[in-house]
Amino acid sequence: MRIDPDLIDADAAKVVRRLQQSGYTAFLVGGCVRDLLLGRTPKDFDVATSAEPNEVKRAFRNCRIIGRRFRLAHVFFGPKIIETSTFRQNPRLEGAEGVEGENGGAEEEQELLIRRDNVFGTAEEDARRRDFTINGLFYNPATEEVIDYVGGAVDLSAGLIRTIGDPDIRLREDPIRILRAIKFAARLGFTIEPATYAAMLAARGEIPKCAAPRILEEIYRLLRGGAAAASMRLLLETGVLEVLVPELARLLDDAGVPAAPAPVPRPAAPPPPQLMLPHMLQGPEAALAAADLCGPGRGAFDETGEPAAPFVPALARPPVERCFATLELLDGLVREGPAPSNAVILGALLWPFLDDVLAEGGLRGHEVGVRLEDAIRPILIRLRASRRDSERVRQILLSQRRLAQPPRRKPRPSTLARREHFADALALFHITCQVRGLPQDEVDQWRHMLPAPGAPEEHLGGDAGQEPGRRRRRRGGRRRRRPERAGAPAEG
Repeated sequence: MRIDPDLIDADAAKVVRRLQQSGYTAFLVGGCVRDLLLGRTPKDFDVATSAEPNEVKRAFRNCRIIGRRFRLAHVFFGPKIIETSTFRQNPRLEGAEGVEGENGGAEEEQELLIRRDNVFGTAEEDARRRDFTINGLFYNPATEEVIDYVGGAVDLSAGLIRTIGDPDIRLREDPIRILRAIKFAARLGFTIEPATYAAMLAARGEIPKCAAPRILEEIYRLLRGGAAAASMRLLLETGVLEVLVPELARLLDDAGVPAAPAPVPRPAAPPPPQLMLPHMLQGPEAALAAADLCGPGRGAFDETGEPAAPFVPALARPPVERCFATLELLDGLVREGPAPSNAVILGALLWPFLDDVLAEGGLRGHEVGVRLEDAIRPILIRLRASRRDSERVRQILLSQRRLAQPPRRKPRPSTLARREHFADALALFHITCQVRGLPQDEVDQWRHMLPAPGAPEEHLGGDAGQEPGRRRRRRGGRRRRRPERAGAPAEG
């Protein structure tokens, strides 16, 4: 397997080269090596080195050390960041002796959850402490050599997601790896190796032990990675969605999506390309075309390893059909770029179950707002979404009701078009119009009202009749009389 040197970021190669010239070992590592070997464009480039964070900082003036649980050096090149980490070993190995206390095995089991990861080691130890074999590859730009300590090249060729080491231990060390396995399987179209899949089902209840911001960030990555629909199907299949957001899982289950399967190993035979890459499909029909992924054993193989008849759930009910069609269109929005905001992602996730509320006639604006708030609050609290994102998603969901009406024809832009959240609301409206089969003229009528780049933004307190950019005149108050100066002659 060979990597074209022209595809390597020049600044990342510069970081590796300078560290090597300073006497340290340094390689490109992780996802960038994996993507380059797959012929994909890496999202970013990471470097692993024998230099400790303070030594990296001495080698680069444009460097900053971050993190406490996992100390890293960020080397800045304008807006670009080359993340540089020191080779580490598994911290459990250092303190393996004497881990058991009075509680014996119970305390040892709790110690599997890694809370600090700053035990430095060698390149091979660093490769073996990583999560999956396809992420444990190193690349040396100087010699154009791929360094593989964990068999990652073989799994990359076979299209397999496999943990490095015992999957039961590795997934309990950091349960976020369950979400990462789902992300890679959905985004790359890979099959999860049977032992790893069985361990995911057994350890899924451990995910809430991780820090809530890490869980939420990984959920955003699942939905922002261009494979949101396939990721959601795997979240349902593995039962992880029931652990993370049971309220959302029940909405999908009540609407006709089958419950998660029992924890049984999956067959090792990889599925055919049309089943491996459901996120390549677009439009509402993709929800039905990829429906077999909701069944046991994603890809539906029989005992002989041959593809079985696809498992088709009852997707005739509108909420489920809208849900997966919306996520497919969100994937298309991600591929077109730029990446949607957190509020748009949450809005796309919630809207399919709220369309009936937003479209119901006879309700006043504040009544719709109350019903909307009651519907989305439990899910947003469960996700631990930030207050800003929660308020923004509420605003853009409420705006869908107004956007569905024809814009007022007047010389000044509509009040809604000057709101801070208008661009996000319009991005979601573009998706919802396609799901509902509405003409895109509705979107185009609003799109020309988007403010020009750099134009001042209006917030919710703006004047409805005021032109954008013009300052509102304040009504003059009653002028106070100046006090008479001491010694001044009295008038009259």
